[in-house]
Amino acid sequence: MNSTAPQPDPAVLLALGEALAAGYFELPDASPLRRWSRAVRRRFEHRAVPAYDGTWLYPSGPHSPASENVLLSSSYSYTWSYNAGETQRRAAAAGEAPIRETLVAMDRVFSELNQQLDCIHTVHTVGGRGYTHSIPNYGRVLREGLNRHDERLRLRRDAARTAGDAALVDFCEAILDVVEGIRVWHARLRQALAATTCEATDADARRRRLLACLEHVPFRPARTFAEAVTAYNLVYYLDDCDNPGRVDQELIGFYRRDLAEGLVSYEDAEAFIHNLWQNTDINCGWSASIGGSTPAGEPAYNELTLICLRTARGMRRPNLQLRIRRDMPDPVWDEALETLSTGTGLPALHNEEEFRRSLRGARLGLRDADFALVNGGGCTETMVHGCSNVGSLDAGLHLPVVLEKTLRRSLAEAPSFDYLLDAYLADLHDAVEEIAREVSRDQETRARLRPQPMRTLLIDDCIDNGLEFNAGGARYNWSVVNVAGLANAADSLSAARQVVFEQKAVSGADLLAAMEVDFVGHEALRRRLERAPRFGNDQPPADALAARVADHVFRELLAHAPWRGGRFLGSCLMFVTYAAAGAQVGATPDGRRRGAPIADSAGPMQGRDRSGPTAMIKSVGALPHYLAPGTLVVNARFAREMFDSPEQRDRLRALVRSYFDLGGMQLQINVMDQETLRQACAHPEDYPGLIVRVGGYSEYFLRLSPELRRSVLERTEHKV
Repeated sequence: MNSTAPQPDPAVLLALGEALAAGYFELPDASPLRRWSRAVRRRFEHRAVPAYDGTWLYPSGPHSPASENVLLSSSYSYTWSYNAGETQRRAAAAGEAPIRETLVAMDRVFSELNQQLDCIHTVHTVGGRGYTHSIPNYGRVLREGLNRHDERLRLRRDAARTAGDAALVDFCEAILDVVEGIRVWHARLRQALAATTCEATDADARRRRLLACLEHVPFRPARTFAEAVTAYNLVYYLDDCDNPGRVDQELIGFYRRDLAEGLVSYEDAEAFIHNLWQNTDINCGWSASIGGSTPAGEPAYNELTLICLRTARGMRRPNLQLRIRRDMPDPVWDEALETLSTGTGLPALHNEEEFRRSLRGARLGLRDADFALVNGGGCTETMVHGCSNVGSLDAGLHLPVVLEKTLRRSLAEAPSFDYLLDAYLADLHDAVEEIAREVSRDQETRARLRPQPMRTLLIDDCIDNGLEFNAGGARYNWSVVNVAGLANAADSLSAARQVVFEQKAVSGADLLAAMEVDFVGHEALRRRLERAPRFGNDQPPADALAARVADHVFRELLAHAPWRGGRFLGSCLMFVTYAAAGAQVGATPDGRRRGAPIADSAGPMQGRDRSGPTAMIKSVGALPHYLAPGTLVVNARFAREMFDSPEQRDRLRALVRSYFDLGGMQLQINVMDQETLRQACAHPEDYPGLIVRVGGYSEYFLRLSPELRRSVLERTEHKV
């Protein structure tokens, strides 16, 4: 950054409603952490407080007013998001010189800064380019209060001053700035509540209860369930509404104690959790894992697990993840299946035992007690609630892109299929090395230039380590890489092996030529390719290829350590990226046309699993899921009639258990009849509330692109 050039005027930016930017430019000569902590402080000091409208929790609704911090906004992943176009437009239109000069200087500063941070140039960015979700340590705030965070920082700062450790003093002063900003916003929330008048008696009772709660939390330890869930919700807003995390585990102690003392009812708890889910949904928040295991390894299912499931019915978010053990109680199964029957794809089902095996095998140094805190973040990227910094997604390995390169170079001259497969695996090795190199460079650059002050405050062990979140301060650090198009690669290799090398129906050069013209004039060949064994139908030739490629890729990823620590973990989290990912790939040997979407998950390509659900789970279960602890998302669509009777639900439950016994780690279920989807594709505006499960989460059908809507329609509808 050119420090001699004119700098933006913080007073001008503050007058423009750009408090985050104003705070950043207050300390031009300070460290990046001090500058961004001051930015966060000023944002909270000037942050508008929402109106109270009778909700059980406060704040509720959108986490950031649309009129504030438009040019430089807060980002839970990237610290900030800079709107260059709007800044330049306002600078050009500014009539006053101080405003114009400040905006021009701001544009120069952030253009230079973003250029320095532009480290990932690989084409392998399917759904991720240095992206980061995370989960605050909600429980620590509930148990200790933020005053204890403040005290720990001050004690460390004073000791550092005595020791002459200037870097640690700077760290502590920076994060204390964040705490002071939170204090101001917290006080303004209380003032707003106190000044509010509610006409309805029940709404006013909720307002008075919230005001009493906020007089105590989050700065002091929560004493009741109402205080605990109020503090939980406020911390969620402090983190800009990313992941709610392990709600049932963090709140159950407060609930049980208050229930026994008559301070809370089941209905109250249901209303509180439902409001938390509403806040998650309206802010496009992400994941909450429920159930699973306690730190002692015992079953962790409880009353709040059931409430979390029940209040999620008909909702899009949170991305609810039920961690299933072999001893999961029947009532939890019943609630889960009932919630799934509403058609929103919630909850996703996670195999607790296999996740534990996978994470142990990845050599991540995970403490036994911390296995209880495992939670998917974002779509379902594996992280640890309260104490991890996981690149999720840092990058994406696009298997069809690599295959396209291999085929162009090797197919025409390949003397055997094994030669071709070896060439492909070698190219995948090179792609993984490129990804690892660029992600590590990005992480190192972030540690220098893009600190995350709020997460440094709220995630262990940053304060205890005296180390900023992006510099490695969290207890656990690893990187999740999205492996895309596995089914397409397997089906393409299967078709090429059969048609070119076994049947010798066409030469490799002729197949390449047909693909180059998108099979125009070669429809008979395309149909022949489509008849080759396909992944998802319990056909060993295709399934073995999928397993071979997956095993190779996942082991290659695990062999590398990112700059910040841990390992690269394989995943498949396609969410809504699989249409765009297909657009960059030409025609492939599986008969897929140029630009068509690729597979929407680690399961079969949409519509190709035609041999029934048992065949499908056997194929997908043959993959080495345990080598990909980042999570292999698998989509399955079942007919609504599968939920019509206890007998049918038992069969579906047995199918899920069989899949988990085969080694599957995650399954997400869509329940939607074909005719409704056809009508919704034709007239999406008539279905504003229709929710479907996409790659790793649920979304309103209306928000999907036409290509994605069609791909959901093409999924095979299974019956057991």
